[in-house]
Amino acid sequence: MSARLFIISTPIGNLKDISARAKEALASANVVLAEDTRVSLKLLNHLDLKKKLISCHKFNEKSRLELLATLFEENQDAALISDAGTPCLCDPGQLVIQTAIELGFEIVPIPGPTAIIQALIGSGLDSSRFSFEGFLPDKKKDIKLLAQSLVHEKRTMVFFVPPHGLLEKLFTLAEIFKDRPACVARELTKMHEEFIRASLPEIHHFLNREENQAKLKGEFTLVIEGNKESEPEEEIDHEQLRQYIQMALANEQSVKDIAASCQARFGMRKSEAYKLTLEIMQDSLGENNL
Repeated sequence: MSARLFIISTPIGNLKDISARAKEALASANVVLAEDTRVSLKLLNHLDLKKKLISCHKFNEKSRLELLATLFEENQDAALISDAGTPCLCDPGQLVIQTAIELGFEIVPIPGPTAIIQALIGSGLDSSRFSFEGFLPDKKKDIKLLAQSLVHEKRTMVFFVPPHGLLEKLFTLAEIFKDRPACVARELTKMHEEFIRASLPEIHHFLNREENQAKLKGEFTLVIEGNKESEPEEEIDHEQLRQYIQMALANEQSVKDIAASCQARFGMRKSEAYKLTLEIMQDSLGENNL
């Protein structure tokens, strides 16, 4: 039997959401790769488990690959966890998993909490088809560019929102999506869990009231209804397409993923999107070498 890599989903707030199978996997692992060992230690203490914790975050993930090779050679099991929720969903772990597959680890995903699904099903919006768009950008111009690329998206859209600048981000989105139905989910699974369901402008107005300023603390997941119109109102011009690809490259998305995204959002052939992305990447490399 080969070494195993357990990819374990952990609670996003309420420790009672840890599953019996997740606890069993953590107990059997020889090493736990954790995004923040201080955060994960609290979970292990709650489970009354004593494990070798090794940090594995976006700044040191590459340096942990040698350890992974050693674990495989010694036929030892490893567990991969993030601070909360499911690893790799806007959290570290993708490189670890890819390397583990190449080494020959048996990959064992352990299902569990994720704010994406909690927010989606609690929003009341259509959950039959949806897209997860990751974290909203910080800069207004990048938010506008992203929203413009998604304005004709028919699927329900789910975003993570950093714990700062929520009001400004909602206002910018409302400029593009207008009065589109939406939901802001906050403090998911915690004591003060709340779903704010209304149009984007109404949600902004509600949270902007003085008596609701306390609600602006914590982490948020935003759900926006997809476009229900049968035909797009306007075509996205070529310059917007190039700007979108440039932003995706800056966010270190792969050429393959960018091409697939352009195919879905702009209605272009995947091969054309792939070729254009490579051209833009080469242009950018050329500029940086000047």
